[in-house]
Formats: sequence, structure tokens, C-alpha cells
Amino acid sequence: MPQQLIYTSAPRGLAAGRSGHCTVARSASMREPLVLRLEQLSYYQHLSLTGGKERPIFTYRIIDIRGSRFHVMSRIQDAGLDFTGRTNFIAHHLALAPEEFRQFPTPPIILRDWPGWVKSWTKEPELLENEDWFALVALASKSSVPAQTWQRVTNDSVNGYGLLEARAGATFRVDDQTNETVLGLFAESIELLEVRDARRDFRAAALQYTFTTSMQEQDNPADFRWRCIHSDNPAANRFATPDCRALSAVRATKCNQEETAFARSGRQAPRFVIQPQDVRITEGDTARFQAKAEGIPNPTYEWFLVDRTDNGQPLTGETNPELALPNPILGKSRYVVRVTNSGGAAISRTATLSVEQKPRVAPASLGNQARPIGFAHQRSEAEIESQRRRLEHEARSRQRQNRKRVLAVFAIIVATIAISSVILVWVARTKQTNQTPSTTQGPSRAQTSSSPSQTPVTTNTDNHSAKTVQNETSNSEPTRVPNVMLDPLLPKESNLAAGWRVMAIGTTNAHAKNLDSNNVHGPFELSARAEGFRTNSDSVLFLCKTIVGGGFSAVLLQIDSATPSNRCGIMVRQSEKQDSPFLFVGASSERILVDLRPAVTNSRGKLFSDGIDIPNNLKGKPIFLRLDDQNNLFTPSYSIDGKHWAFAPFPGYEIYFKGQVWVGFAACSGTLLNEVTARFSEQ
Repeated sequence: MPQQLIYTSAPRGLAAGRSGHCTVARSASMREPLVLRLEQLSYYQHLSLTGGKERPIFTYRIIDIRGSRFHVMSRIQDAGLDFTGRTNFIAHHLALAPEEFRQFPTPPIILRDWPGWVKSWTKEPELLENEDWFALVALASKSSVPAQTWQRVTNDSVNGYGLLEARAGATFRVDDQTNETVLGLFAESIELLEVRDARRDFRAAALQYTFTTSMQEQDNPADFRWRCIHSDNPAANRFATPDCRALSAVRATKCNQEETAFARSGRQAPRFVIQPQDVRITEGDTARFQAKAEGIPNPTYEWFLVDRTDNGQPLTGETNPELALPNPILGKSRYVVRVTNSGGAAISRTATLSVEQKPRVAPASLGNQARPIGFAHQRSEAEIESQRRRLEHEARSRQRQNRKRVLAVFAIIVATIAISSVILVWVARTKQTNQTPSTTQGPSRAQTSSSPSQTPVTTNTDNHSAKTVQNETSNSEPTRVPNVMLDPLLPKESNLAAGWRVMAIGTTNAHAKNLDSNNVHGPFELSARAEGFRTNSDSVLFLCKTIVGGGFSAVLLQIDSATPSNRCGIMVRQSEKQDSPFLFVGASSERILVDLRPAVTNSRGKLFSDGIDIPNNLKGKPIFLRLDDQNNLFTPSYSIDGKHWAFAPFPGYEIYFKGQVWVGFAACSGTLLNEVTARFSEQ
């Protein structure tokens, strides 16, 4: 998580005026040099002393410490005069490792919109922990397109690409712009990288665009790619480059149609303008499906072969608007295409391919007699009689083979029944011989034995059946450990509202009930001993109902568990089979979690999992969960307050279900030895 340092200048003789707080402590060997480096970056040039205007300064730079890279955002401002008349300032630094930017917005948005920036500081130095980063994570979903700030400043949103085209180290005069406007221009240009540099995520590309909203005399120009200067700063003339110009005068020189539409209109989810149509071909021909979709940015295509259960199997390498299938097999098959961009996704209609057998050409001659071309062959009476006898012989052969098969199956069944009966009799006699009742009025066989040490031992455990075991030992044998067997692991249910059912997936010892039987939306209480999600053998309690289209949302009110491996949340699932495709989003007592077994055929047997830590100050609080459904594509999201929803932490976790599916609450403890209890309420 981010590392923070707040530094304030103080007159000599007073207590040290700096403090730092770190939400997740790194190693001491790394934290100390990081703090020292951030203190070196804490300086402020008071322009009011030379007739200039005091203004906050926002910077983003990259620093290397002992081979580790940190991305540092800083807010530095004047803090007035102290009682001795000396000038003061406050510098607040936020440092992140590269991998942490996955869940956070770009630096200009953090500097402009994050409410956590400290603007006054009067306390002694102290280390602050357990910071709430939800407000910072929530900014990740904020969009800066269309480029409205560039439209307002330059009358054309497309000019945002001009800043990307400027050479590294370019200087811009910003006397006529506020800090908020400058940061807005930076944020919009960085987001335009999504189509200008489509090879990677624009958030990753944004890390290379360092900047400052106002150069100071102590600054190292090499720290910044974009450098802004103010004329009332004595350092402006020293840092001005020959190509220095006003930021409002920046213009784009080359833009294609997609880049122009993205800057002016922003993201638009894809939609089909040409749907794939059914195709009928003859054996040996090439089948072709055509599709076309519009969207901003330009959507990508992915073709799927659809099986009888409406599951799609992706066709490797088929990412073009046209799908060509040379020499497909005989019969019928079905295909769909999914189009995707950062604005959303869409699934086409299902197109059917029918491949018919090629007509066979009749032989042109009979025996050695040539026949005229263009006349159909007429069979003789001898040919007809020969064909009749052949067909009758084949029919009699099939009847004999069928009788043999029936007799063989009957013999196997009889033999199986006989063997099973022998085994059952043997098992019954064995149990009668070895088993000792747990409670009897008279002495058992063990008690009347000649050995005084043969005493029945009874072991009882919670949720386990008690089994009496005899220690059949002689004077030279050690005592045997009694066996403990689990009760049959069956789910129980009580007071469930209409439409809900308990689904036991795999091996579970579980219980579910509706705490308010008059309310179909809960609250519900689930208690389970289940091992959780496995590659192809899930073990989980699922309180569910069926839906056809539409999403599902709920509140995870409380988790009671003795193990951190529990998982409690909401799930959409195709069936109660242990290897059924599903999508789960929920939480343990420590983390927000997501699990996925894709519906596509070539990903069966694969299980994907991810998660992020819950901040300490939010642990134990309700968590809002949602499975959104857009055109049969389910995606997960979560919220701490029910208002700000986080989507970015789990990119790529989505599943396509068409038709009826099961949705509801899922719970597992991660082990059969411990139990988890969770309470939910449907939204």
C-alpha cells in the first residue's frame, strides 16, 4: 500500500516539524532511506518575498532507492508565518510501488481529486497506521474522456494528443491556467493513450509521464517529462527551453479517425451493425460468417463455437470480423462472436452452419456395356433381386447380434447381483462379529474375554458420530487408537422463503436458515464446514434461486470464523455439479476475494482466484457485493459503503451464461474441521 510522509518546516529551536505515516510497513532497511529521500524533496520557494504569487505545487516523479523504484506524488504549499515572522511550508508526499497502480487512478487524478491531501499540520512527528484507502481506490473508475478540459482551453478535444507528441523535457508556460486546469489537461492526455498506445494499459503507460505544475530553483529538470513554469518565478528564465510555449497553445499534428472520436466522444460500448447470418454449404466448401460492430475505442472480435448446452468454446486465432471455416464437418454447428472494448461488451446472435453431403455421380456403365451420357441408369430385375437378398441377409445378421447382446447384458446383471449379495452377507457378519454396542445391560464379548485389558473405548467429537472400538490386545501388543468417523455430511435447511433452496456441492456439513421467514430477501444465516473451491471438485454450501437474465446483489453482514481460509459471498453457477462453471465474489475475515471457473470448454478444469486485503479499520464491517449482468455477461464488483463500487481490482473475471442459472449465497470454511457462519441480506 502507499507510503506517506508529511513534512513541515519549523523555526530553529522548536520541535522537529516533520512526521510520516505508512499504512503497510515495509522493511526498516527500506523505509528509512525512503523517508530521507522524501525529506530531500521537501522544499518550497516563497515567491511573495520577491513580489510573486504563492501557489500550491503538484509534482509526480520517479525515484530509485537501492534498486527499488517508487512513484512519488507530492503536494507542497505555503504554510504562512510563524510567531517569529519566519516563513513555513507543508509538503505531503505519497509514494507507491509500480504494482500498486493496478488499483489506483493516474497521478494527475490523485493529485487533483484525492481528499486525503493534508493542507495543515500542527502535530508532533508521529507514525500513522490503518489508513482508509477506499476513497483513493474509488477514484480508479473515474474517466477523463471525452477531453472536455482540452475542449474548453483550446476549442478542440483532439489537441490533448499534442501533449503526448511533445518531446520529453518540454517546457510550458501556465500563467493563464489554474493548477486544477493543468492537472485536468494532464489527466485527459494520459487517458488518450488508450487508443494512441493500445499495446498496453494506459495506467501502466502513464507512469512514464512525470510532471510538475511549477518548476522551482532546487528542482532537477531531469526528474520531469512535462515542466510547467510561471513568469513570476525567478527560475522561469533558467528553465525555459527554446521551444517553450503556452500550454493552451499545444496542438495535435496527427490523429486518425478512432483517436478523434475517442477524444471528442469518450468511450462507447460496442453494438452490432451487421449480425452473423446462418450459412448453408456443400461438403468441401468454405463457410464464411461476417459481422461488424461499432464502438469507441474500436472493438475487438472473438469467435466461439457454441455447444448443445450453450457454452462457448473460443476459436483460437479467430479475432477478425470475418470467420472462415475451410472444409467443415458434415452436419450442423453454431457460432457466436463477442465484441469488446473498454466501454463494454456485446454478444451476437447465434448463427447456424449447415453442411450437406455432396451429391454422388452414378456410374456411367454397367459391365462392359457403355451407356449414353445424359441418360439415367435403370437397374435390371437381376440387380433388384440381388439387392433384396443382400438386405434380408443384413437384417437377419443384425437380429442375431442384438439377441447375443441382450443375453450377455442379462448374464452380467445376474452375476453382479449374486456377487453383491455375497459381499453384503459377508459385511453384515463381519460387523456383527467386530462391533461392540456403546451401551448394554450385560457384559460384552470383550468384557468376558480372558484378557483384563480389553475394555471398550468410546470417542465423541462435535458433529462426528461416536464409534465404539475394542482394544483387542494381548499383553505384548500396544493399545490401538480408536477410529473416529464423520457423520454423513448433508445440508439442513429451515424457515426458507419460497423460491430458495439449499444446494450441497461436494462434501459439506452445512445448515441454512431464513432469520425472518416473512421476508424473501433475508436476512439469511449460513453455517458450513466445507473445503471450498478446488480445480474440479468444489465443496461449498450454496443457498440459491434460479434466474433468467438480470444480476444479483447482496450485503455480507457478518462473518464468524476461526480460520482465515473461509470464503463467504455471492455466486452465479450453472449447476450443482462439482466442476460446474461459476463466478464468485465475496470476502474472508481478511480479504476481498473472487473465484472463477470459466464456462468455455477449453478452460474446464481450470480455477482462477484473486483478492485484495481489507484495510484494518474496515475489517468486520458489512461488504456490499454485486454480480452485474450485461447481455448475459456476469462481472463482479464490491463496495464498502454501498455507494462507491470498485471494478478495477478484478479485470478479466467475467463469465458468459445464457438462459437459466443459479444465483445466491455461498459459504465454505476451507476445512471440514472448522465451521464458518455468515449472515447475508439480498439487495
